[in-house]
Amino acid sequence: MTMLNERGEGSSLNQTLANQTASQCKKMGMSVTQLALASAIEVERLHSIMDGKAKEITLREIAGLALGLGISPSVLLGDS
Repeated sequence: MTMLNERGEGSSLNQTLANQTASQCKKMGMSVTQLALASAIEVERLHSIMDGKAKEITLREIAGLALGLGISPSVLLGDS
């Protein structure tokens, strides 16, 4: 799936998720290990998601990330 950003450039949903996750972690001063615990996602899998290399990201993972970061899934997927 491809999403368009504000400038009309294509960006994969996985990359948007990776960027938003990293940005929110930085904003909250949260480490990957802390987010892994808060989201119930294994650290290795979380690194894969945050590197934009994960395939078939599940709804449970998106919900877990959103919950762990204290944001809505829509914000995590780039809808501000």
